[in-house]
Amino acid sequence: MTTYSHSRLETYEHCPLKYQFKYILEIAEPVEFIEQFVGKRVHEALERLHREQAEGKRTTLSELLDFLRRQWKASWNERVKIVSRNRSAAEYARYAEICVRNYHEEIWPDSQGITILLEGHIQFSLDQQNAYKMQGYIDRVARRDDGVYEIHDYKTARRVPSQQDADRDKQLGLYEIGARAQYPEARHMELIWHYVGLGQTLRSKRSPEQLRRLAESTIGLIRKIESADEFPAHKSALCDWCGYRPQCPAWGVAGVAATKPGPSERF
Repeated sequence: MTTYSHSRLETYEHCPLKYQFKYILEIAEPVEFIEQFVGKRVHEALERLHREQAEGKRTTLSELLDFLRRQWKASWNERVKIVSRNRSAAEYARYAEICVRNYHEEIWPDSQGITILLEGHIQFSLDQQNAYKMQGYIDRVARRDDGVYEIHDYKTARRVPSQQDADRDKQLGLYEIGARAQYPEARHMELIWHYVGLGQTLRSKRSPEQLRRLAESTIGLIRKIESADEFPAHKSALCDWCGYRPQCPAWGVAGVAATKPGPSERF
């Protein structure tokens, strides 16, 4: 039985062929895009900040930036790819520092609640029969003094979506379903996105009915994937950030046939 994740489902929605390459044929992407690299390094730094806080240490900005720079240097490798011709690796490194600085100076001081989960792996079911399983990694879960549980997510994107987009976001909605299963004592939860590159925060709440509809629509998408006979390519602006583009028939490459594999190959 396959355990799905938001990123796995989102991959199918964006491009079924990429889904086939990555999750069915299990072809590893040959590159890591710089945006992913930046996100990982920033997440490592913010995890360290909250972990040391939980241990009773108040990490200074200088200490956190030093950690970020060490992690950047140690993790940099030839697989990292920069798509934008107008930006250098040094510029992305400076942007990562801006993200960490903004969080440390503008967001962290106002952070309330006790951290109860950091970069935590959760597994949960979308139905009572446990037929549709999900998993994910939550950046941070905190419990406030008023009993509200907060699900935090760090974003390094350079654009902040609208409040309407946040209210429709599937990822943290699914994380709330998982968090409610893991913390049944929680009566109220709040979803929080920190767009650290711009120092802005968005908040949203979900009603029980909204969570029910999200679970149902996600089950519907899983059923669609598992009954699919073909996995066609979907060309879009996201193709520039796809490691499978050299193998993609939509870009004039023979590639791997976008058809359903035999039972022994699936999932």
